[in-house]
Amino acid sequence: MPLESLLPSLEKWSQAKKGCKVSVPNTDAQTTPPLLDAAALQALTVLLDETHPQVVLAAFQDVDDNDAALFFVLCAQLKGEHNGDALAAHVGKIFAMLPFDKQVRIAEKVTTTEIVDAERAAQIWDEQVAKIKEALQKTTFLGEGATNLAKLLSYMDIAEQNRLLERLAEKQPEMVESVSEKLFTFEDLSNLENEAIKTILQVLDKPTLALALHNAPTEIHDRFLENMSASQAEVVEAEIAQLTFEQTQIADTARQSVVSLVRNFAAKGLLKIG
Repeated sequence: MPLESLLPSLEKWSQAKKGCKVSVPNTDAQTTPPLLDAAALQALTVLLDETHPQVVLAAFQDVDDNDAALFFVLCAQLKGEHNGDALAAHVGKIFAMLPFDKQVRIAEKVTTTEIVDAERAAQIWDEQVAKIKEALQKTTFLGEGATNLAKLLSYMDIAEQNRLLERLAEKQPEMVESVSEKLFTFEDLSNLENEAIKTILQVLDKPTLALALHNAPTEIHDRFLENMSASQAEVVEAEIAQLTFEQTQIADTARQSVVSLVRNFAAKGLLKIG
């Protein structure tokens, strides 16, 4: 080998010995051509935004584990200009809803899905999008379950509502909480008669009331203060003004306490809410 051809290598070696930085090609940096255009990513994002998760889940029930793993990885990796990580968030929620055994199988496939033929990947993408659309066409969405039950219960006497909800709470406490919130909300307090509000004020402690009224709708805030004496209203206003940031973070809890109190009083016939 001619001496001249060795000079560049010797020069780099000499620089490295002296602690100088040597520029070497980065073999790890590989540019991958986009698999799908921005329109395709945006279209799937919109589809998942507008489709109930249970419908999307149904589309994955019979999908081959290898195909499902590839689709999940694609959605987790591909980012659009307008949707960002939205696809990853969607498929993450779908994956979490799958039966545990299927999760395990797909997880194993994901760990080995690092390289794929672009044509095959595009095919899997199109097939899965088609399955989601097909599942959507075959499904009639009747609305959120807790909302439907709340609507049915709204025609019942509140004492009967509570009796049924207490039994359901033994097995599904979170669902019952959701139904209760829909039956009578904090915003519904504005529809109460003055006498009902005065009844609540007789037992509701001032700190809880102050928290509940923090940033509450003006109509509700005013209704409560109007049914107090001037001195009591001043005390509550002072309590609200002195709330710390940490305290305001549990305002929703205080509001739910007020709602629960109203429902309990209504069940006992102490006031009417409808």
